[in-house]
Amino acid sequence: MKIIITFCLITGLVSSTNVISYSGGSVIMTMGDRHRWSSHTPKYICKFAGGACKTVIQSTAQNDTVFEGRFSLYESKQGHFGVLIRELNPQDAGKYRFGLANNWNREINLKVHHDACCGMSMTVVGHLNKDVSISCDYTVEHKRTWKYFYKLKGHSADWVIFTMPGKNHKENQFYITDDNRLNLFTMTIRELKEEDGGVYFCGTQTWEYPIKVFSTIKTVHLHVTDKVQSSVRVTGFLGGRIMMKCRHPLENPKARFLCRELEGECPEKTYTNVQNEWQQNGGFSLYDDTSGKSLMVFFRNLTEGTYRCGVDVSDFTEQYREVNVEVKEDPCCGKIISQAGYIGETLTISCEHPPTLRASLKHFCKEDENLICQDIRAAGKYSLSDHSQPGLFTVTISNLTLSDAGVYWCGVETSEGHISYTSLTIRVQISIISSKVIGHEGDAVEIRCPYDSKYKQNSKHVCKDECCTEHSDSLIAQRTTQNKTERFSVHDDITAGVFSVNISRVKAEDAGRYWCGVEAGDVLMNYLSTELQVVRKEVLQVFGRETLSVSIECSYRGESPESDGKFLCMGQQLASCDKGGVKVSSEKNRTGRFSLSNDAPAGVFTVTITDLREEDSGTYWCGEESLGSSIYTEVHLHVSNGPAPSVIITVCVCVALLLIGGATLIFFKLKHKRTQGSSSSNRTDITNSDRVSPAACDYEEVNHSGQYPDSDTSVYMNTSPSTNSSDKNKAVCIYSTVQLPKDEGPAYATVSFQKNPDSPSNLLVSTVAFIKEESATEYATVKHRPRLE
Repeated sequence: MKIIITFCLITGLVSSTNVISYSGGSVIMTMGDRHRWSSHTPKYICKFAGGACKTVIQSTAQNDTVFEGRFSLYESKQGHFGVLIRELNPQDAGKYRFGLANNWNREINLKVHHDACCGMSMTVVGHLNKDVSISCDYTVEHKRTWKYFYKLKGHSADWVIFTMPGKNHKENQFYITDDNRLNLFTMTIRELKEEDGGVYFCGTQTWEYPIKVFSTIKTVHLHVTDKVQSSVRVTGFLGGRIMMKCRHPLENPKARFLCRELEGECPEKTYTNVQNEWQQNGGFSLYDDTSGKSLMVFFRNLTEGTYRCGVDVSDFTEQYREVNVEVKEDPCCGKIISQAGYIGETLTISCEHPPTLRASLKHFCKEDENLICQDIRAAGKYSLSDHSQPGLFTVTISNLTLSDAGVYWCGVETSEGHISYTSLTIRVQISIISSKVIGHEGDAVEIRCPYDSKYKQNSKHVCKDECCTEHSDSLIAQRTTQNKTERFSVHDDITAGVFSVNISRVKAEDAGRYWCGVEAGDVLMNYLSTELQVVRKEVLQVFGRETLSVSIECSYRGESPESDGKFLCMGQQLASCDKGGVKVSSEKNRTGRFSLSNDAPAGVFTVTITDLREEDSGTYWCGEESLGSSIYTEVHLHVSNGPAPSVIITVCVCVALLLIGGATLIFFKLKHKRTQGSSSSNRTDITNSDRVSPAACDYEEVNHSGQYPDSDTSVYMNTSPSTNSSDKNKAVCIYSTVQLPKDEGPAYATVSFQKNPDSPSNLLVSTVAFIKEESATEYATVKHRPRLE
């Protein structure tokens, strides 16, 4: 830095001095003893422009300092007239005049240069009652100039200490040295006091009567800090959070701050800009609690290190408490658990914590929309109790409402002096379960999501099955009042506070659990759970008979059939499956008369009911559960107390066929008789001598076992052959018997055609028999054996 001062005496009145200063720095000019400050005389400073001197400062006030912006006129502590121009820039260059009206004035030509050596600003932090040093380097041109330290006091500046080139000097607790070998001079302040904080100018001074000119090399901001308590260790756990309270019982501190130390210093402070309101900053949030005279800090992203929480007592003095944050890994901590409950019911939560913190105060809090975990204090709503097992306590939430849904944290609280903190260890996602929604295959269904009025302007979303708060992919999201995606459409009625999702053409795969959520900051918060159950179009009709067995075959679609749940429940409404209506399931595949078997390759499970009873009739539901999805098929079981319909049908068909056959046979025999020209019909006994030829004789017997009157009925029909002797051996004999016994029971129907060894060779025997058996299986057999020649 080079300072050139030229003093000129202008005819009779005005002298002029050239002053060189540096951009970003300051310049201080003081007058000698003959130009002293006068409080009673008007002061001024003006700048020449276009031949006129434009006023910068003009004051008639009787005070020690007058200023306007960066320009000040003041009385130095020696009583001299002083001029201070701060934070110089190139536009400040020019010719100025200053002085006392009607007494004296002086003119200067101010030149503002830019040089890397000068005009810089720096911050130095010193600790109360400790020594602090401030060093300023200079260029070779300043080896032979005097070195000064000035201190800014409001809008004036006074020298603190100075030294001659290459010399040392002491002034009270201030000590200055000039090392012209290193081109460095240093001021040391012994046993730093609060009042020592402030703005200092270090630089060089030259003078030529009557003006002394001081140009700054550096502007130094000295801050005095006071550590008011020994360091406190704060322990957090991986995946958790920390809520810390730092008390400073000072009245009306200037500001509260938090900073992280680097190499023993705090290079950057984060201040609270507002009071009694959370302020987010990166991985932590701050809260200036005026009533508690404390700074609250919520660490979301735990990072080990040394922090300072403190207050500014003034612009250049501060008090702080040092906190060492450590982050540990523990099997108990960092977990995320999800729990759900029904409205009006009670929910119990188990919270883990490190067993070593058993004596600590237990804590349970709820995240707000700013992701700050706030204390919850509602009389009778929440209760905490220690568990007999170390490292465990329980939380009970009674009378659940929709507003109880959200993210909670379990934790333990520790206090040490004016520092208290809560280490949050377990994250708990609580959702409310709403009534189940039933959709029918092919139809439309609506899922409703009511929400709190404070979320009116937030984006809403719905996701299906497994979806967590931060990482879920929404099935469908809403950012306007309406949206549509394939078969899914949404509508947000902000007046009613209901977000609804409509699903058209419902499919079986739509079944599952749907989560309603809102965006809170950068996080998706799921708060309401609704299960959609799907009923297939197909309705099974099953018939059975008392005392017998029946099988119901149910198909399913599960991709992993061995792990899917399958069951059969009874009831007119689907809700019966949740109220003890389950008769048998894959978990317990045999219950009394009900049993379940699974054919995984075929995708079918079969329920068998033995010893059927009339009360077994009714509506059943085949159910399949896969990953929370419930799909149902409706079944109607009909149990009768008579023969099974299939047996009745078989008997009717057989009897009809036999009667038709018999009538046809009679018709043809009668026609044959007429064609032979027989003129009369006489009843003739059959003897051994004129026996009817077996070839022309048919025998038919029908026996049916069932529940009939006690008497039996037999019908015999005979047709005698022609009396023509030539046709005697060709006579046709038809013998038909229908016998209806008392015995009952379903059984076998048999029709057999065979040769009767005791009959003539041409005798045809036809038999239909119904025989009771114990089995409920029905058989129908028709056998034909050719006649033996």
